[in-house]
This record gives sequence, C-alpha cells and structure tokens, in this order.
Amino acid sequence: RTCSPIPNPSAAGSGAACDASPESANARPPESMMLNRLHKWMRKRLGLRKPKRAHRNLKARFSHVYRTRAWASEQSASGPGSDRTSGSVRQACIALNRVVLDHGIRSIADAPCGDFNWMPAFLSDHPDIDYVGYDIVDEMIAANRAIHPEHRFVVLDITRRPPDQADLIFSKDMVNHLLERDVWRALANMVRSGSTYLLITSNDDPGPNADIQENFGGLSRILNLRIAPYDFPPPLYDDGYLALWRIADLKFILDRGSI
Repeated sequence: RTCSPIPNPSAAGSGAACDASPESANARPPESMMLNRLHKWMRKRLGLRKPKRAHRNLKARFSHVYRTRAWASEQSASGPGSDRTSGSVRQACIALNRVVLDHGIRSIADAPCGDFNWMPAFLSDHPDIDYVGYDIVDEMIAANRAIHPEHRFVVLDITRRPPDQADLIFSKDMVNHLLERDVWRALANMVRSGSTYLLITSNDDPGPNADIQENFGGLSRILNLRIAPYDFPPPLYDDGYLALWRIADLKFILDRGSI
C-alpha cells in the first residue's frame, strides 16, 4: 500500500488516501526509469558494473575491463582511443614518426600495447625497429601473439618490474588510469629499465592533478606530468597529449619517498 496526504479538504477527517493497487505501488515515473538505465549504461562503459568492490590488484582490474569489453569500440578492445582513425592515434603516429627520425630510435618498448590495433601500420613504415609490446592482461597478450606472431609480446605489470632496455619507452594512455602510488612505481621502473627516452601521455592541463579514488574498473583522469606532484623538467617534445623526455633527466623519480 502507498499512502499520501489528501489534498481535498472535505476528506480531511480520514487523514490519508490509500491506493491498494499493486501496479500503482510498483510503478516508477518514466524519468526515474530513464535515469536508472543511463546510470547502468555509464557504469558498464566505465567497467564499474561488477565487481562492486575495488579490484585486489591491477591485473585483476584491467583483466576485468578487457573481459567485460568495458572500453571496447567497434575496432578495438582497448577502446575508441585505439581506433585507427581516432584523433589520439593520429597524434601518436605524428609524435612517434618525429621522435624516431629526430633521435635515431631503433628499438621501442610499448607499455601498454593493448590489443595492438593501430601499431602495425606504424611499424610497417619502420621495418627496422625492434618492437616489444607489454601489457598486464594475459588474455590480450595471448591474442596478440596468435594474431601477430612476427612481433614479440610480453606480460608485464610495469608497477612491479621494468621492461627490457630500449631506445624509447612509449606509454600511451596508461598513467592516467593509475592510482598516484602506481604512477610513481611505473615511472620508477621505466627509469630502472636503462632505456634512453620516454614518450608518454601528459595532458596539457593547468591542474591540479587529482588522484583517482580507487583501483576500480575503467576509472581515468587528466594527468599532467609537468606539474605537482611530478614536476618533470621541460620536455624535448610536447604536443599537449604526448611528451618526450630523456630518461637520464628523470632519475630524481627514484629519490621520491612516495614510490
């Protein structure tokens, strides 16, 4: 039963009007139903539908995102930012081409490589580059190995150990998905790799940088490595999305007590 005050003064003696209809009792306004559906859709797109609690570690989190296709587009399991026609991929190709030519890059450690949707086109233009793709998701690496046996792919949690040494570490759209403590751990292992250059996502935003709240689903944020708490030096290249540093200039990361 649902009850509401009687608006009719002539009925004031009874105090309430009751509707005993089950259909009326369970009915939802159309606006409420639409908002509920929108809320469920947004949670699914962000990978927040299940589990209900924070993931126990990064492997569990990003494996969940991959298995539920939380980021998937028509082209890529890694999301629309990995579509071959996306603006971020076009920008990444411009940056990579310039860095490879300007700095004589012969080897690339791609962390994370995702589902390798767009990288083959770039590598076909640079057949002499020794490429290794790294990702934390076992199933994605297995799929990449099966589809692209001509390239090397390695399962890696970069917050726990460094990639192999390379002329260039390329890290597109990774640190913005990490908790701040894991950003520091990933950056420290990039430095420990002994690689020469780092081309990494650093958003051209005045900040301040805000941490994500928990290790959960597809959560992301704007991240600018040139401002606090990271305070990277001026980059060698910067297009507002990807920035290039000489790793020898980033060794201060190893001295940060928060790592």
